[in-house]
Amino acid sequence: DPQLALAALDDGPQPLMDARSAAAVTPRAAKRRPSQLRGYRLLAERIRPVLASMADPVVGAPMLGPERDRVRELLAATATVLDAVAHAVRRSRPVRLPPEAMAVLEVPESGPMLNGAARRAALKLMALVNDVVESSDERVEAVTSEGTKDRRHLPRPTVPGLIPVALRALRREARWDSRILRHAVRLTVVAVCGYLLGAVLPFGHGYWAPLTSVMVLRPDFGQTFSRGVARFCGTLAGVLIGGLVVTLAHPDPYVSATLAVVCAAFMFMLLRTGFIVASLCVSAYVVFLLGIAGAEVGQTVQARVALTLLGGLMAMASYVVFPAWETPLLRDRLADWLATGGQYAIAVFDAHARPAERRPRQVREALLDARAARSEYEQLEGRARREPVRHRGLGRRAAQAAQTALSTTGRVTMLLEAHLPDRDAAPSPEAEEFAAALRTAVPKAVEAVRERRPLDWTAVQESLEHWQERAGERQGVAVRSAELLVEALDDLAEALAGGARQQRALQDPTRGGDPSH
Repeated sequence: DPQLALAALDDGPQPLMDARSAAAVTPRAAKRRPSQLRGYRLLAERIRPVLASMADPVVGAPMLGPERDRVRELLAATATVLDAVAHAVRRSRPVRLPPEAMAVLEVPESGPMLNGAARRAALKLMALVNDVVESSDERVEAVTSEGTKDRRHLPRPTVPGLIPVALRALRREARWDSRILRHAVRLTVVAVCGYLLGAVLPFGHGYWAPLTSVMVLRPDFGQTFSRGVARFCGTLAGVLIGGLVVTLAHPDPYVSATLAVVCAAFMFMLLRTGFIVASLCVSAYVVFLLGIAGAEVGQTVQARVALTLLGGLMAMASYVVFPAWETPLLRDRLADWLATGGQYAIAVFDAHARPAERRPRQVREALLDARAARSEYEQLEGRARREPVRHRGLGRRAAQAAQTALSTTGRVTMLLEAHLPDRDAAPSPEAEEFAAALRTAVPKAVEAVRERRPLDWTAVQESLEHWQERAGERQGVAVRSAELLVEALDDLAEALAGGARQQRALQDPTRGGDPSH
């Protein structure tokens, strides 16, 4: 199904970003690192837009007919081959390819054939799949940065080499609008206040309160709240279970030590199941451990629960006294995504406008910037969704609609990237005019998003209409992609305009709208 294929391709940039981060090494090690470390990732990134181009019925084969059947066969065969190669790489085994799938990835002598852009995408897909298979047959030679001795791991920077990295990070975050600096200040104040209060209270073990605050407090409110609730519930359940065992069984010190070791073992085994399970095991471990020293169960349970509750409440109160909400930053991050996505689209249309002058890294660098901006916005939007504050200029519906529109612009640009012309192709003045219109309109739109003003894509629309008139009935992939891009930009403008109207209605109900919504 082409719609399912497009949905899978539009899941987000996080897997490719994780692969890029995992392949990052020091500059010294990068000079001699094996080509396989980045070869598969680069091939995957080149295959991704080609697959999207073939799956999309707008720029690829029609939705129905023999050409669509051929596209389905190619997509299924590609999935089979890539899955076989990934399994071989993961298991360090030879690649086992079914002959039926490889037969599909060849130009058929007879039968349904693809035409136009779909045919070019199919030929490029066949070549890329062959590159994947050939790369899997290469032997990996693992060497050190000096190339003198075989080793099974990449060189890591030494402790002295990490000092400049740490200093650069400190300089980068030494600004008041940095969420890392604000979290560090909040955490320091809460820990100190928790320690002083724990020392004043007559429970003993006063360090439990600041320890809870440190374990619970996170840079965003959503994680802090969820971890605080999980910490308290897990602690309560742990001390109750441990207290019941000690009260009913009256274990001697050796049995209590054995039970403490069992709780520690369960904590390490179940650590990935959730914070509440870890808190339960730790609390039961503390009860049994204090039981060895002869501490009273009632006093231990009372102190543990009270100080855990105190540390959690202090962590929550820190967001009231020193808030750091993510919701007001949504527009800025959305503007950053629009800016980088616009640069990505401009780079692709520039490549169509002047094929002989395009730089190999131009589109690639713009794609990486757009991918990073999208990931940052999606993470910020996920954190803001869990905050108990009213939106400021960008409601939840408007944010989701804007995110969908910008995701569509990225997907359309990726589809067009799969059809970049050769260097000897003829220049396209219409594509150059459209790219120039985008280059002028995108910065203005970015400022409009930040300042909560309506977006104006009139110049881009006029350039598209001029391009369509020149193309006539023979509209190629670039024209159709430009049309889809303008539609997505219009959807973005409509989403932000609707969010602004909703915000005004909430602030002044007499202008219209129900204030209860």
